[in-house]
Amino acid sequence: MNRETDVVVQCARTFLSPADSVSLQCAMEGPLDWEILQQTADRHSMMPLVAYVLPRYGGSNVPQEIQQYFRERLLRTARINLAFLQEWQRVLNVLGEAKVPVISLKGPALAFTAYRNPALREFVDLDLLVQPCDVVRARDVLVRNGYLLDSVVLDDTDASLIHSSNREISFVKEERGITVELHWGVLHEMFPFQLDVGQLFESACVEHQERISFLSLSPAHLLLYLCAHGTKHCWSNLRWLCDVACHVQANPSLDWDLCIRLAEPAGCELVLKHSLLLTGQVLGLELPDPIAQYASQDTKAHMLAKIARTFLFRENDDHPGYLEALRYHLAFAQGWREGAWLVFARVFIPAEQDWQYVRLPLPLRFLYYLVRPIRFVLERLSVAVRLSL
Repeated sequence: MNRETDVVVQCARTFLSPADSVSLQCAMEGPLDWEILQQTADRHSMMPLVAYVLPRYGGSNVPQEIQQYFRERLLRTARINLAFLQEWQRVLNVLGEAKVPVISLKGPALAFTAYRNPALREFVDLDLLVQPCDVVRARDVLVRNGYLLDSVVLDDTDASLIHSSNREISFVKEERGITVELHWGVLHEMFPFQLDVGQLFESACVEHQERISFLSLSPAHLLLYLCAHGTKHCWSNLRWLCDVACHVQANPSLDWDLCIRLAEPAGCELVLKHSLLLTGQVLGLELPDPIAQYASQDTKAHMLAKIARTFLFRENDDHPGYLEALRYHLAFAQGWREGAWLVFARVFIPAEQDWQYVRLPLPLRFLYYLVRPIRFVLERLSVAVRLSL
């Protein structure tokens, strides 16, 4: 990685372990391109942490004008997050009044429980998890409270909504610029690693933070979810890794045996192992000996952590290509059936983008299974042409 990226990483490590800021000081020796550093922090959604850590631990290496910029950015993030917090509380209240149980994923919930300060983690939407039986009711509550459906739903029927493979829809409140992502599954059904929504609700716990109460995933399930979420997105953003590290650090009594027991039937064992290895390698996360050995003894987990690290530190905002991501995800499949299903779902199962690409009348909806591979081929050709220019 370049020096500016290294400074961003060292800011995260210093936030996790303030007593050990020597590596940050070493990374800042010599001239830095502050514009590139800011761009890198923004690209990885790490600007609040960088803006918080550098003025405190960067010393005289941080020019006064840069410190002022960081203070302004931190204040701006705090104001934006405050607006999200107010809307988050309002949405939870209206869903609660409608007797719709809802778990808050990431966003403000994670900012409170893992980062100790809601201004230190950016979020651009509110992710809410409901049970499949409550999807339609939750949708209706949001629409009645001023939210507009921002997703295309095939057939525009309740049955089509509930059976969507992606198991999420988005809503937007335009006057406030706030998006709500409503989930009834934490991952697309094509992935070989899954978490059972019923089990998530059974083990969920009520959190009380700053006079706000909300339902959260249990610490063990939240760890698995954060690891699965980062794996789904090929760990192309440092904030997702920081989420894992901050959550583990904020839960010193985390039941690691329970984490392992939950991971195995969910197909998340390898997801958990390589995510912990990656977090330790990049952010210096220290784990208890038993769980450290559990992760480090798996050769395949080391290989996948190495691949994920290359995804994380690519320059110029280059995300993994389609085939790269597919090969990476296929490594988590247990057996050829799971692998074949993943490939089939990626290539043939229609998604929202396909419904937006062309609108077909009801008698011809079966043709979406042809639209998707055609759109896929056209997109790959377009990428190839752009790279050749």
